[in-house]
Amino acid sequence: MFSKKQTADASNPDQSDLESDGVFFSSDSSQDAEISNDANPYADNQTLNSVRPTKPSIISEGFEFIGNITSEGTLNIAGIVRGKVSAQSILVDVEGYVEGELSSDILVVKGKIVGDVTCRELNIGPRALIEGTISYQHIHVQRGGKITGKFNKV
Repeated sequence: MFSKKQTADASNPDQSDLESDGVFFSSDSSQDAEISNDANPYADNQTLNSVRPTKPSIISEGFEFIGNITSEGTLNIAGIVRGKVSAQSILVDVEGYVEGELSSDILVVKGKIVGDVTCRELNIGPRALIEGTISYQHIHVQRGGKITGKFNKV
């Protein structure tokens, strides 16, 4: 199945394995492939989990969640959330509605929020509506975005 790679030591006809980037391919008829853990950076689960990017959590349109949500990654809200929400990054989509407290490093609002908002970066889209107390470091309001409430720049 694999062709033999010519090496600088062609005088050794007994060499039956080919090496390429830490993966050894056997040239015998069993066609087994053996992976060396020394050259494989994903050999243990701890390394694999730290390299793999986190997928966003999604509250889909038509779904209602009541309670607390905490995430170290990204949260996309297209449905209804009532309660306390905390995540690294939050997107409230056009059909999304959040009632309660939001805490995030990055918050993008295209839908509606009623309650207290605390974030570092706040981006308010053209169809967004926020009612409540907003604490932020940086804010960007697109034309058409509406905010009602108290602003606190931190």
